[in-house]
Amino acid sequence: MAGIVIQLLGPPSITYPDGEGRQPRGRKSWGLLTHLLLHAVPTARSQLASLLFAGADDPLGALRWHLADLRRVLGPDAVLGGNPVILRLPSGYRLDTDLSAESLGEIRAELLDGLDFTDHPPFEAWLTMERHRLRHAVETLVYEGGLAALADADSATAIRLGARAVELDPLNADFHALLVRSLVAAGDRAAARTAAAHCGEIFEEQLGSGLPAEVQHALAAPDTSTAGLPSTPTAVASYLEAAQACLSAGATSTALNHLRVAEGLAARLGDRTLQAEALLGLAGALIHGAGGRGAEVSDLLHRVLSLTPDGPPAIRSAAYRELGFLAVQRGFPDSGAHWLARATAAAEGLPDERARALGVTGMLATDTADYPAAVVALEESVRLSAGRGRTRQEAFSRAMLGRVHLLTGHRGRAAVELDTVMALVAGEHWTAFTPFVEALRSEVYLTSGDDSTAEDMADHAIALAASFGDRCYLDAAAHAKAQVLLARGDARGANTWIRRGVQPNPWYRWFRGRNLDLASTAALATDPHRALEFARELGERSSRYGHRELAVRAYSARAALGDEAVLPTMTLLAQGIENPLLARDLAARHHL
Repeated sequence: MAGIVIQLLGPPSITYPDGEGRQPRGRKSWGLLTHLLLHAVPTARSQLASLLFAGADDPLGALRWHLADLRRVLGPDAVLGGNPVILRLPSGYRLDTDLSAESLGEIRAELLDGLDFTDHPPFEAWLTMERHRLRHAVETLVYEGGLAALADADSATAIRLGARAVELDPLNADFHALLVRSLVAAGDRAAARTAAAHCGEIFEEQLGSGLPAEVQHALAAPDTSTAGLPSTPTAVASYLEAAQACLSAGATSTALNHLRVAEGLAARLGDRTLQAEALLGLAGALIHGAGGRGAEVSDLLHRVLSLTPDGPPAIRSAAYRELGFLAVQRGFPDSGAHWLARATAAAEGLPDERARALGVTGMLATDTADYPAAVVALEESVRLSAGRGRTRQEAFSRAMLGRVHLLTGHRGRAAVELDTVMALVAGEHWTAFTPFVEALRSEVYLTSGDDSTAEDMADHAIALAASFGDRCYLDAAAHAKAQVLLARGDARGANTWIRRGVQPNPWYRWFRGRNLDLASTAALATDPHRALEFARELGERSSRYGHRELAVRAYSARAALGDEAVLPTMTLLAQGIENPLLARDLAARHHL
């Protein structure tokens, strides 16, 4: 196996260093090999047979024949067998789906391009999901590579990768913003205006919406003039302190101005650490105060890292964490795991930063349905925060623990955590975080049969979230309100909030996915066509974003609507998800 290359993107092939030409015999062997290489959990023979060989006279016999074919191809050093089937390849082989920044430049083809499995719907459903996931992974690598190049002042690479990102997904505003920012950085404002105009034409034609705000911001950078102001460390520190005070008071716009001035003064002063601190504060204010999720904040964070290659670990850990937070909310799980691992490593000996990194790590594990890992990370974050009197971080991590317990059906534990958070938030006067906690607590009240309290809390969460303009918390509150109305039998009223919760361009893609699941479930009995549309969109997006449980629920809804061919795929996706509530819901539909 040493030196062989397995190519699954594009027309599949195996290249051997000695020039041998043996290949799997036919599309089913290729499909089987692809599944064994890419599916994270070893699969039972009966499940593999149902995916690819259900129409054979002897499905298990057909599976045995194709496994023997793969042993012939892979050679005696490979281990392939057992039940569940395990494939282990010796070191030295290369798989083209193991993506890296170095390998992404020419990746343009689909997984198993040219092979048709439409006559095997269960495998076709799994393959479609993997294609979505890999396409999204390539897009993420290209985009983040462009941001890193932009921060390092390598505008030529940033322009090339920005153009590639736009080619991959012309309807992603962040990709257009990266390209425009890169052209502006290169001093080619005419080309930047042309690229922005092209973006506006695409969005007008495809979405009827015109030029996205992210691209407008990329063209018109804010005024950061510091003429006449003293560029001293004391002046920078004063603006940073003023910005923090404004953020605490909810005056986000004023805080952003102070932070931009602080960054400009630090740049004039030539103090890279102070400049990085100001940029980090600016990025944090945009993310957590103004809903910034796009190329602007990612660029700021990459600039922080570029300014401090050997800088203070606390600054670097915080920048890594914020990049991880963005990746989690935007549905880039592999990228999120990468940044959060770096944040945790940089936070060694820094318990405050470690607690913050673990809080976001718990978010990611929850979104990707690794609930045991989420509990471990969040409980450790709570321990570190409570032990040092970091009340807001403790409240955040406890709220995320409450979410895990709500999602897994442990309503008593969820109630304890969320009631504790409510007390902590009240003591801190952290009103901006309250709607998120109330939305979750509303759902716990509803599961306990207290419909009246659930509705009051959902209504309060909606009002608060709307007053702060927080789309993330509004989506959470809309889900809670819709559930209350559905429990009461008010389908029309529930649909109003469901429509609010599934609007495009969310701050946090997992919450929109959860609302799509609720929308599909609510429409199953009354509007099957609409339910299927919601389920299909949820399946595509959750497979792209790594939201494993939501993907399972999407396939379950499709099966409930008569598409039983997706049941084997649903069963595969559900493997390894430790969630009693999911198991109960699937059993209620006779899908287990």
